Amino acid sequence: MKKNKLQIFLIVVTFISLLALVAIQISWIVNAANIQEKQFNHSVKMAMSKIVEQLSDNESICSEVASCMSKAGTASCFTSMYNQIEWSKLDSIVKTALAYYNLNTGYEFDIVDTKKDADFKSCKKTYFTEELESVFLQNGVELKIKFPQKSEFIAAQIGIMFISSIALIILISFSFLLILKYYRREKMLYRSTRDFINNITHEFKTPITNIALANSMISKSEKITKDEKLSQYAQIIKSEQKKLKNRVEGLLDIARIENGSPLECYTTDVCNLIKCTVDSYQVQLQELNGSIEYHKQSDKCNVNTDADQFQVAISNLIDNAIKYCDKAPEIKITTYHKNDIVIIEIEDNGIGIQQEYLNQIFEKYFRVPTGDLHNVKGFGIGLSTVKAIIESVKGKIEVKSKVGKGTRFTIQLPYCNEL
Repeated sequence: MKKNKLQIFLIVVTFISLLALVAIQISWIVNAANIQEKQFNHSVKMAMSKIVEQLSDNESICSEVASCMSKAGTASCFTSMYNQIEWSKLDSIVKTALAYYNLNTGYEFDIVDTKKDADFKSCKKTYFTEELESVFLQNGVELKIKFPQKSEFIAAQIGIMFISSIALIILISFSFLLILKYYRREKMLYRSTRDFINNITHEFKTPITNIALANSMISKSEKITKDEKLSQYAQIIKSEQKKLKNRVEGLLDIARIENGSPLECYTTDVCNLIKCTVDSYQVQLQELNGSIEYHKQSDKCNVNTDADQFQVAISNLIDNAIKYCDKAPEIKITTYHKNDIVIIEIEDNGIGIQQEYLNQIFEKYFRVPTGDLHNVKGFGIGLSTVKAIIESVKGKIEVKSKVGKGTRFTIQLPYCNEL
């Protein structure tokens, strides 16, 4: 349940981050365009100053322009001077000045009377000089340059950055959608697998019960009791049926907890449960020349939990300590309390767990890789069951391990004051 919430949280955070990235990129593009426009305006201003300076040094052009503007009703020199050589010279001056400031885009120019010109201070793509009046000694006469493709020119200046930003945004968006698609597919696959396993597990319960019942009836037969070999076979069936039953019940326990079904919790003395569990393993460990010790260091042992499920959790940890040990197993269990937290430590001298697998051992069906060696049987559900049981009662479990030296599990459970 926590894992699902974490995945949803990460997806939401990623989506919000993607939106923030898009907003930042758009803001950056707008700012870049504004900077380019300011640079363009500044370059035009410098170019026009250069044009006015060169124009003032050319007497023939100045004479023709002055003659043009002196005509009554004239608002523009373009019409009357277009075919004259002086206009060509003026065009050359304008073109050279604009090229000098890297304004390599289409332009239109004219010398106009700003009092009569419709574009004066009304079009962002049109620029007027502020110095031509002093050249002709006539108010309102200015050089006008218009850039019809100004927007395209500015866009071209930031084109590579703009295209790169858009491409990155599209790529990140596509990657996010792809990840989201695979997440939904994985979630559906996980649910289907979980439902499939749970259904099979439920189906196994009846045959297992029937096998136990049939074996019990057969074992009572006089023919079986008198035949040592048949009696041995009956014991093997009983033993294997019990193992299979425990595996099935383990799977059902996990499924029940994952589905949010509440445990039947009540105030329980976990120290007493641990002692009873430890006592049940004494004979098994003596046969292995091993030992199991329990040290109770506090009387605060009350925890709100399901006694049967808690014993399953402790038993699973002890089973692992026995199974994953290449020598005589030595298990030490200690209970104490700290700040209204009941702490249980289970330490063994087993083969240990490599550091890179410590974060995965509580995952369902995960087993620590052992190469081609498969001498320890199991389905990889023991520790996931333990974690599910502990977390269902608001507890926490941690693990520390050293390869070749052993493993220590630490369980923390909230102390319950209720009697």
